[in-house]
Amino acid sequence: MNIVMKAIVISVIGLAVLGGAGYWLLQGLFTEDGKEIAEVAEGIDLREEGKASAETQEAKGTAGKVKADMEEEKVQNYLHQMTHQKIVATEKRGAVEMSADNIDNMLKIVRANSAAYEHSAFYEETLTTWQQGDFSNAVSVHNTIWNWHKGTVGRATGLMSQAQEEAFVEKHFR
Repeated sequence: MNIVMKAIVISVIGLAVLGGAGYWLLQGLFTEDGKEIAEVAEGIDLREEGKASAETQEAKGTAGKVKADMEEEKVQNYLHQMTHQKIVATEKRGAVEMSADNIDNMLKIVRANSAAYEHSAFYEETLTTWQQGDFSNAVSVHNTIWNWHKGTVGRATGLMSQAQEEAFVEKHFR
């Protein structure tokens, strides 16, 4: 009996340590996304300020070879995770706060790279609508991107209530 109790105690302690480490890791992932979006948008701002140097690049034949600031798949993932703040789904993987700053920065990224993105019109229309405070398309946006990525669980079924959204924001971003 004593051996069984030791095994149970060790198992519980091990699970608690693993759970704590997993929580810490996930919290770090959630907070880093907004920082990356801001950094990329800041890079675009700096590039826009230095447009005069673009003429020099063009003269050297390097125009059009500039690498996109953010890969399109990452833009899709961020938009998808932003919708998690607004939608009801059985499972959600990841969360990016749908803040005014994140929306503005994502819009800046999409516009700067519109020629490189296959679905740039979709992203721009989505973000412009969100920028105006209309999130009624969140379910559609979520499921469109979910379908592009061949999702199998977590299809959005509706919009959250105000109370549900507040609880989500408190849990994931505060």
